[in-house]
Amino acid sequence: MKIIAPFGFYGCGNIGDEATLQGFAKLVARGPWRLNVSVGSANPRHTGRVEPSFGYFKVAGHSGWRRRWVNYRASAVVFAGGTPIMDCLGDWPLCEVAPLVEEARHRHKPVAFVGVGTERLHREESKRIVGDRVAVSVRHWTVRSRRDQARLAECGVAPEKVTVAADMAWLLDPVSPDWGRRRLRDWGLADQGPLVGVNILGEKAVLGREPRLFEKLAEFLDSLVKDHGAFVLFLANEVRDGETFDTAAALRTQAAMNYRRRTFIAPNEYLAPQQMLSLIANCSATVSMRYHFCLFSALQGVPFLALQRSDKVADLCWDLDWSFGTELGDLRAADLVKLFETLDAGRTTAVEQLGTRIPVLRDRALSNLAGLESILSRRLIPAG
Repeated sequence: MKIIAPFGFYGCGNIGDEATLQGFAKLVARGPWRLNVSVGSANPRHTGRVEPSFGYFKVAGHSGWRRRWVNYRASAVVFAGGTPIMDCLGDWPLCEVAPLVEEARHRHKPVAFVGVGTERLHREESKRIVGDRVAVSVRHWTVRSRRDQARLAECGVAPEKVTVAADMAWLLDPVSPDWGRRRLRDWGLADQGPLVGVNILGEKAVLGREPRLFEKLAEFLDSLVKDHGAFVLFLANEVRDGETFDTAAALRTQAAMNYRRRTFIAPNEYLAPQQMLSLIANCSATVSMRYHFCLFSALQGVPFLALQRSDKVADLCWDLDWSFGTELGDLRAADLVKLFETLDAGRTTAVEQLGTRIPVLRDRALSNLAGLESILSRRLIPAG
């Protein structure tokens, strides 16, 4: 059976997205079916290397013969992973998601959202789009947390149409630190002391809540260097250029630090998830604003401090029963230092807690099979 995943956010420079893509491949392989999956990608060559089990088509402009061909041949449509239900960035992604769902409905193809996340919708128009243009055509949703289910309910999605699963990236395996150790050696970072991996970004919405974000983070990181002998390794989980993305945010934070000589900004390279996991495995702790970077840290058993820039990062901490997270509004460097020191002092217990929660989330991630089953079973009645 042929299915198409047309929402082409893969290949756009986010390493966490490619982890979800790999998790989706593992999920497909677990099912009692033989599926031919075509995935929309902004960079088919990269995604093809990262996850070779799928076929890919370029989504730029939503045109091209390959996209039209795979869409014509597909029996069903799946939105796999990501956060397709949000409006904190403006019209996107709903301006892209809704037409794709409507096109599938026009072609009488069943639709499922599998392993997706949501954010609180800030505009009534967004809720209307989800309720009137998207949800009416979706057979089933599988989501990352119970909070996602509650947000969908606010848009009129019946609870029985939603399975609470987990991010498909939880299906990835931990990796050896060896590759990361070699890369650190290439960068001249061997024997620098305890590494603290830092992954931050400078979205306008975040800076609106905390205008002095970079200065406060710099003060916090200076304290880790001065009082704990840390070496700060800035890592980019999103490698696109631009002032809001990871490397630009790292440069601004580094520039505000007093102990810049005890920092290193990693080259802005589009790594495979396993390569980023290996780098993180060499860190004694991490600090991140990104959902999947925090997830990567958890998978590798590396304690992390989550800067909760969004609902999904807060949801992740909630699912892990992880208390080492803080919202970004009214951020204080002294509070971050105190939270980090508490985490460091309770490192053994924290790592054991991750070891207890991760198997639960890995099992829940397999519940995403319900979304695929909904579009592959003829016994189910299409929505709408």
